[in-house]
Amino acid sequence: MAFQDVLTDQVPVITPLSRPQPDGVLGTLVAIDRTHVTVSGSTASFQHGCSVGHHVTITRPDSRAVGIVSQITIEETQGPHATRVVNILIELIGEIRSDGAGHDQYHRGLRHYPELGAPCSTIHPRDLAAIYAFHAEDGIEIGRLSNNATIPALINVHELLTRHFAIMGSTGTGKTTGVAMLMRRCLAEVESLRVLILDPHNEYQAHFPDNSLLLNADNLEIPFWMFRFEEIADIIYSGRNPSADESDALHDVIRSARIRYSQNQSTAPMTLRRAPASEHASISADTPTPFRINDAINIIDEWMGQLERRYSVNDLRALRNRLELLARDPRYKFMFQTALVEDNMPEIIAKIFRIPQEGKPVCIVELGGLPNEVVNSVVSVLGRLAFEISFWSGGEYEICIICEEAHRYVPRDQTLGFGPTRQSLGRIAKEGRKYGVSLGIITQRPAEVDPTVLSQCSTMFAMRMPNDTDKAIIRNALSEYSASLVGILPSIADREAIAFGEAIPTPMRMTFAESRRRVDPTARLRILSAAGHETAMTRIVARLRGEHMV
Repeated sequence: MAFQDVLTDQVPVITPLSRPQPDGVLGTLVAIDRTHVTVSGSTASFQHGCSVGHHVTITRPDSRAVGIVSQITIEETQGPHATRVVNILIELIGEIRSDGAGHDQYHRGLRHYPELGAPCSTIHPRDLAAIYAFHAEDGIEIGRLSNNATIPALINVHELLTRHFAIMGSTGTGKTTGVAMLMRRCLAEVESLRVLILDPHNEYQAHFPDNSLLLNADNLEIPFWMFRFEEIADIIYSGRNPSADESDALHDVIRSARIRYSQNQSTAPMTLRRAPASEHASISADTPTPFRINDAINIIDEWMGQLERRYSVNDLRALRNRLELLARDPRYKFMFQTALVEDNMPEIIAKIFRIPQEGKPVCIVELGGLPNEVVNSVVSVLGRLAFEISFWSGGEYEICIICEEAHRYVPRDQTLGFGPTRQSLGRIAKEGRKYGVSLGIITQRPAEVDPTVLSQCSTMFAMRMPNDTDKAIIRNALSEYSASLVGILPSIADREAIAFGEAIPTPMRMTFAESRRRVDPTARLRILSAAGHETAMTRIVARLRGEHMV
């Protein structure tokens, strides 16, 4: 697609702007190609402070072309009157022109190229503000432009949430701070929003001290019977693929246990009638109805005592032992914490997804304290429930899921990860915007994230990343006339990002606003050891054993 064919989406500016005069002329236009121009000037012109990544304008009779400096070189001429000439390579991104009523507006793309010999100048602050402006009612501030701290970095909350977003960058660049800032701004704008944060490193609580519910290994409750067959099979077989007979045996045991529980409930003393067998025919191993582990174990015992068995005694005995072991393991108490099984699914869902919010619209699920074998299944359950809640409520409940370490749950390599987790998060990425559930992908390695999921994120924040493979992902996502921004990714500062996409008026280099609370990731460790090393070690050992500590 030719550069002149790029759609010129308008970003109107309400405040009338008089035609600004150039602050500092850098030189004149000496070369033009499809997406770049070259400006030549003297070294004296750089007293105006122009550098790589800065915006410039090139004057035309009826408009001002806007570009970003991508390269600066100095050429020395030969001869008795040798001089030093500065050549500036500029990537064209759009133009500013009047709408006929005295209002200047920024347009993406160009209607007409500037002419050779046209003067190039540092951009006027009002032109820079026009480039990054929204309508007053649409844009909210999340930080400031890196090259001009007087101009706010604005986003459109509706586009950010409905079309998903991604924050990518190396460890320590400020991804968590950026996520917290975005979510606080979104919650302030969208009162009905609920945020579910999947936190593998237990670091988000400090960012939402007053308006979040913290769920961890001590108080999380997701009963085993709420897991679908594949999800619970992954836990029972510790992530390995069971044989066909093992899988079939577990499937039949779970379905039989669900049916047995349902039959017992139907024949309880307070029940007026006995449910016909046809009412239980629709129950499958995936149906989220309660069942008892004891019933599952009794069913296995009954099968092992039969003369003609469908499954081998060894497979059944191994399954029985594994179920007993899991039910007694204190690390799995969030699944098996009550001996009395009851159908409290509405209460559990309401608590996790903040229905009602009760002043705490954020739910932080700390995955770091859970057994590694169950994390994938837990993420699968939560992602699936988020979609189904939004789907069956007709979009009444708006939910945003923040998925930290997303490359672990939706990896690019189809042979890695856990299928149901990939499916539940992928479904949100592909269909969630129709029903009010959105996804925030947070990752250190965008190149390792499923490209289908990443492509559904219409707004991206690329923070510092030195890896060439990761930078290639960003380069492909950026429009061709902003690709030079990728070149500065290895050198940007902490909390800085290259932001682009549907929620951003035009690609920008910005710095996230600093949190009002200084968050120290080691603060929890210091609190843990404040009572002395002996007490700290007691707590740590208790955690390792899955014991509850107040």
